[in-house]
Amino acid sequence: MSGTRREDRKLLVLPMASVVALLVMLSPVLAGRSQAQTPTSAVRKSAAVSRLNEPAVVVDAAPESDAAKPAPRPDAAVDVSGAARTVQSVVLFGAVSLAPVALLMITPFVRINIVLILLRQALGSPQVPGNQVLTALALLLSALIMRPVAERVYADAVEPYMAGRAGAVDAWNAGSIPIKTFMVDQIVMTEHQDYLTTLHERSRGGTPGAEQPERPEDFAIGVVAPAYILSELTTALKIGFMLYLPFLVIDLVVSAVLAAMGLFMLPPTLVSTPVKLIVFVLADGWLLVADMLLAGFSA
Repeated sequence: MSGTRREDRKLLVLPMASVVALLVMLSPVLAGRSQAQTPTSAVRKSAAVSRLNEPAVVVDAAPESDAAKPAPRPDAAVDVSGAARTVQSVVLFGAVSLAPVALLMITPFVRINIVLILLRQALGSPQVPGNQVLTALALLLSALIMRPVAERVYADAVEPYMAGRAGAVDAWNAGSIPIKTFMVDQIVMTEHQDYLTTLHERSRGGTPGAEQPERPEDFAIGVVAPAYILSELTTALKIGFMLYLPFLVIDLVVSAVLAAMGLFMLPPTLVSTPVKLIVFVLADGWLLVADMLLAGFSA
């Protein structure tokens, strides 16, 4: 029995000795791992301690109404300003495109151009002079007539506005006075006050017998301008009729002569056109017409 117990003890001692030897061999490796992990844990502990030592920051909760409102975007303001600039540009380009037409309507261009066109038809040459030549001549004569008015507009409105002594509204009011005075004077000179009176009454609601302004500058530009255009159209047709009469007489004389000679197959215009041209040139017709038009505005 004692022999078997000794053998059992030997069997137990041998595994324990091997385990101890294995632990002794692995102890350096375990020690290195613990040293490698120690700095990381120390850093984590120090970070946790620093966070605990930091003072607490109290954040006031915003009211629900303010929190619900979205923050304004700077892009929205940029878009609105860009749209406003676009609208202003469109309005400016539209005004610039309509400005030449408006200026021509309040100048003698309408009367002069119509008279020159009727004169060309009376001469029997509907293509000569060309439209561009007649338009250029009408523009130059209109500029010559409107020069005193333009000088007054520049002195009363443009120069003070450029110097900063007057605003845009004041400059507009001051500049419109010479133009309205010119148009009203032409309406009165051609005895077409009915146009001005009728349009003024219509602008007041159609009440007949409305009080008429005593001075030309008291009329609104929206009343004076259409009345002036109607007056110019009527005057131009009257002048055209008077220009047609001498050339109509030439046509009648030529037709009578051809009929007396029995030349019924010969077109009268083929003979009357050269006769009218030579008579117009010998009478210095262009100078007479231009002088008549200029005298009609300077009287």
